[in-house]
Amino acid sequence: MVTRRLPPRAALRLAAALGFFALVPALARGEPPASLLIWPVNPVIEADRQAAALWLENPGSTPVTLQVRIFAWAQQDGQNVYAAQDRVLPSPPLVTIAPGERQLVRLTRTAPPPAAGEDAYRVIVDEIPTRAAAEAAPAAAVSFRMRYSLPLFVPAPHAAPSRKGARQDPADAPAPSLSWRIGEDARGAFVEIVNSGSLHARLVEARLEEGARSVPLAPGLLGYVLAGSRARWPLPEGAPHARLSAGVNGSERQMLAPADE
Repeated sequence: MVTRRLPPRAALRLAAALGFFALVPALARGEPPASLLIWPVNPVIEADRQAAALWLENPGSTPVTLQVRIFAWAQQDGQNVYAAQDRVLPSPPLVTIAPGERQLVRLTRTAPPPAAGEDAYRVIVDEIPTRAAAEAAPAAAVSFRMRYSLPLFVPAPHAAPSRKGARQDPADAPAPSLSWRIGEDARGAFVEIVNSGSLHARLVEARLEEGARSVPLAPGLLGYVLAGSRARWPLPEGAPHARLSAGVNGSERQMLAPADE
């Protein structure tokens, strides 16, 4: 097991950096544990690499045991769908990290990269209850276990580098092609964003606008629309819907084109 003590440094708290964060009740101590630190929060296994590194750090005062799993990620009928897979595996999949230590987990590709576009996955990191923690917890304590989820992409090979060892500038990668519409189903009105491009779109600061009115669709990170897929979000009650703008893959906010009806 590879563990190292962290030198003083800035590290991202995944709970604050991602919208895909869940708090799962389970047997634990009587108060929520300290947030796990995870980086990078957007790992990519490049086509010319076999693996990507994922670091987990325990900033708390007690050991933490974690399970790492990787699921295939797709979007069907506007909803996220996850499935078991064996094309990318975590190593090691189960770790115990001492207080103040960090652990390297390799996300290793076991199959060739896609010939075009990209493959999408979700990395799930679950805190596992330990017998010692359960025995130490007060009988009537309200307890929590943490779950963290982050995206993982495996892109197809891009244009050949101009020199040995050079890597493609992300700005030169194909941009997602996005459009949007308002729809309604049994659950109510929704905003549907369609990505007809070959790469995912990460959307932030999405706003619905009409005239001088502007209503956020979600604060910060809205979510992802995978390549060749569509995703839906609830339409805020009374929100305008003449225009939709959002930041896409790190760019400044831009207007999205309305979908052809």
